[in-house]
Amino acid sequence: MLKFKKMHGNGNDFIILENLTKAHALSKSQIIKIGDRKKGLGFDQLITINPPTNSDHDFYVKFFNSDGSEADMCINGARSVGAFLWESKLAPKKSLLLGTKSKPVLIAPTGSKKVKVIIDYPLQEEVPKAEAQFLDKCGLKKYKFINAGNKHLIIETAKVFSFDLDGLSSKLRQRKFFRGVNISLFSKHSKNLELRTNEAGAGETLSCGSASAATASFNINDKLPVKIISAGGELSLRKINDKLEMTGPAEFICEGIWLKN
Repeated sequence: MLKFKKMHGNGNDFIILENLTKAHALSKSQIIKIGDRKKGLGFDQLITINPPTNSDHDFYVKFFNSDGSEADMCINGARSVGAFLWESKLAPKKSLLLGTKSKPVLIAPTGSKKVKVIIDYPLQEEVPKAEAQFLDKCGLKKYKFINAGNKHLIIETAKVFSFDLDGLSSKLRQRKFFRGVNISLFSKHSKNLELRTNEAGAGETLSCGSASAATASFNINDKLPVKIISAGGELSLRKINDKLEMTGPAEFICEGIWLKN
């Protein structure tokens, strides 16, 4: 029996469990059952909030995809963790440092339902030659490979919402290099960017925070913020020296008890 809360960050939906007052151990098969949108609760990621493993951190957070695999990072999820902790009175309403599988994330409350996240500035990486040649054969010319705590292939196209993103993602993930990579399409519209993302282990989501961070990282200047528009809503991002700040919603949907094994 598990007490849970369901939340969303810009349409990216999560089941959140806290392992602070009572520890829960979930198997991969249990996570898949809970993630089933027909027979379970449904989520893009299941998030567990755990005691810190580093004395400099306030908590340690794990992110699990709906296929049961563990994700390295989820920035929309990190914002929701902050709202969960503050609303549940499990932490004072102030900035908190969250440990994750990849990098620590700083979260901070705002005067609204939105939450700020500050991360290390995403880094551009090279695609191996063989994979670059494969992308070229797929007709992909304008892209960046970005590490934002997890890996992202960000492709520029004028056809963000008519492109067969699922088909492309399935094709690319047949290759080992792209198996754990999030694959996104973006286009520029005035000062805003439109974005769609197929997340490894979860499929297409209404929003992806780390993909938004990755896309903003090479489309932003030192002075003006940029807005990322996804099907789930919008996120605002700005560069602060060697950091990237994201502000966006973190909202509660429901809470309950999972009775199944």
